[in-house]
Amino acid sequence: MKTIIISILLLTISLSVFSQEERKVIREGNDYYNEGDYDNAISKFRKAYEMKPEENRLLNNIGASQYRNGMFSESAMTYENLLKMAGTREEQADAFYNIGNSYLQAADYEKSIEAYQNALRLNTNHDLSRYNMAVATKIQEQQQQQQDQQQQQGDCDGENNQDKKDQEGDQNQDKSQGNQDQQNEDQEQDKQEQSQPKENEMTREEMERFLESLQQQEKDVQEKVKKEKFKTQQRIVEKEW
Repeated sequence: MKTIIISILLLTISLSVFSQEERKVIREGNDYYNEGDYDNAISKFRKAYEMKPEENRLLNNIGASQYRNGMFSESAMTYENLLKMAGTREEQADAFYNIGNSYLQAADYEKSIEAYQNALRLNTNHDLSRYNMAVATKIQEQQQQQQDQQQQQGDCDGENNQDKKDQEGDQNQDKSQGNQDQQNEDQEQDKQEQSQPKENEMTREEMERFLESLQQQEKDVQEKVKKEKFKTQQRIVEKEW
C-alpha cells in the first residue's frame, strides 16, 4: 500500500513539473513575439505544442508568429490545421479569417476571397472578413483590368507593326518614283505617335499611387484587427498562461 501511495505522489510531482516547464516555454515565446523575434517565438511555441499537442490554441500562436515573420504560405497551412481542430463555428470563422489574411498577403487573392466567404458563412457578423474580402476583390479586379489593358495594348501594337511594315513596303516601291518627301512625312508622324502616351496604360505616378493605396488599405485592416480584441491574432499569444 505504501508503494502505491509513493508512486502516485511521484506521478503528481512529475505532472506538476511538466506543466511548469510548458508555461515557461510559452512565456518565453510570448516575450520573443513581443520583441519581434518571430523565429525564436515560432521555435518556442512549437516546443510547447510538442509538449502539449492537445492545446490547439498554440497553433494560433505559431500561425501568428509565422504571419508576422512574412511566412504567409506557412501561416496559411498552420491555420488550416487549426481549422480542423476548431470546435465552435466562431472558432472556425476566425481560422478562416486568418487563412484569408495569409493568402491575401501572399497575393493569392482567389484563395483569400474563398476563405473570407467561408468565414462569413459560419459567422455572418464577421465584419473583418467582409471588409478584407472587399479589399481582396478590389485588388483582384484592378489586376485583371491591368492585364486586359496590357493585352489590348499588345494586340494594338501588333496591328501597328504590321501596318508599318505594309507602309514601308509601299514606300520602297515608291522610291523608284522619287517619293522621298512622303517617306519623310510618314517617319515624322511615327515619331509623334511614339512620343504620345499610350491609351489605357498606367503612368509611373499612377502605379505608385496605386501601390501606396494598397499599402494604406492593409495598414487600416491591421489597425482594425488590433482594436477587435476578441478576434485579433494576438489574443492567444498575449493570454496569461
